[in-house]
Amino acid sequence: MIHLTLIIVDFLTGLLAAGAWALASAGGAIAALLGGGLVSASLFRKWRKRG
Repeated sequence: MIHLTLIIVDFLTGLLAAGAWALASAGGAIAALLGGGLVSASLFRKWRKRG
């Protein structure tokens, strides 16, 4: 019985860790997209003012 409980707890901990990692990687991807968009927008504005 104790072994089964340990397996279940281990499985749930793994799921939590995987979920946290997925959230962190998705957050990083969203931040990269937003950062890239902001940089390109500022460069585009500078280019338009110059031209």
